[in-house]
Amino acid sequence: MTIRHLVGATALALFATITAGCGDAFQEDGDAIQGAQAAIVARPPQFVILSFDGSYNLSFWRESRAFAAANDLKFTYFISGVYFIPNESRLEYDAPRRGPGRSAIGWGGTADEIAERFEEVKKAAAEGHEIASHANGHFDGSSWSESDWKSEFDQFDRFIFEGVGVTAPPLGFGPRDVMGFRAPQLGHGPGLYAALVSKGYAYDASKTGPANAWPAQSAGIWSFPLAELRIVGPGRATLSMDYNFYFADSRATPDPAGKETYKKQMIETYMAYFEGNYLGNRAPLHIGHHFSKWNGGAYWEAMQEFAQAVCGLPEVTCGTYKDLVMFLEAHEDELREFQSGDFPPMPRPPG
Repeated sequence: MTIRHLVGATALALFATITAGCGDAFQEDGDAIQGAQAAIVARPPQFVILSFDGSYNLSFWRESRAFAAANDLKFTYFISGVYFIPNESRLEYDAPRRGPGRSAIGWGGTADEIAERFEEVKKAAAEGHEIASHANGHFDGSSWSESDWKSEFDQFDRFIFEGVGVTAPPLGFGPRDVMGFRAPQLGHGPGLYAALVSKGYAYDASKTGPANAWPAQSAGIWSFPLAELRIVGPGRATLSMDYNFYFADSRATPDPAGKETYKKQMIETYMAYFEGNYLGNRAPLHIGHHFSKWNGGAYWEAMQEFAQAVCGLPEVTCGTYKDLVMFLEAHEDELREFQSGDFPPMPRPPG
């Protein structure tokens, strides 16, 4: 299946060449497809953003990159700075309000392990994935000041692009290419956005909001909120993030026996999220997972099956947050119409 990525003002025209992919629930007959294609110039594409927080697990780096390559899609990776610090050099990190050598998620291991992790980052970037920031020690920064956040961002740049205890290799991109951020524990606060502006970031993915909300800017920073959802079946509230499903399903306690139930519920919930936006106002989908296989891998497998079901459909792009920023900045004058759904809707497929 072919995934189209958005580039500048010509983005919408590209979608005239997209053909139907997998996803039985949305297969259309010839007449319906022709009708949809005729409306493409007046209808925004459906963005599906698949992202990961973390970056520690080397085997997951390889597995996720292989899946993306096999399915022609791109991820946004929010990486954690402490995973690029050798255990023996942990005092080089001075966590805001906590002091040197403190981390909620551990450290990067040996110099050899960190070299491998740098290599995975380099390969991912070369393959078109986006590398973004998840800060460093995974602390809740909701009460941090602007200066606390600036310290955190400055240290992140040092760990990733200079190295401590090890020398950072050339990655093919630099600090100015890191344009996005997701706060650990979604801990955003008053000091965060001023620091993001001062450091030249373009977007933040730390908030939550309605599933059909189009992105908006605050202080010049695009906000890409995780969606507030209800799990299909039990109806429990959750966010479009694997850990939140894990907590809602089993109180964040391993329950591999429930894997197939949890997997099915996530797929159906993500499909409902997708269908509501795809056939509605086309607000981007924001899905955030981790380098973890909770409940027997239910959520990672669900993400994969969801991506394979929707990423080849007409007018869908499974790209990065950087792609989404480019699209939004090329179409700022149309965002009000997009939010209100003031465009020809996608015809509902038969059945």
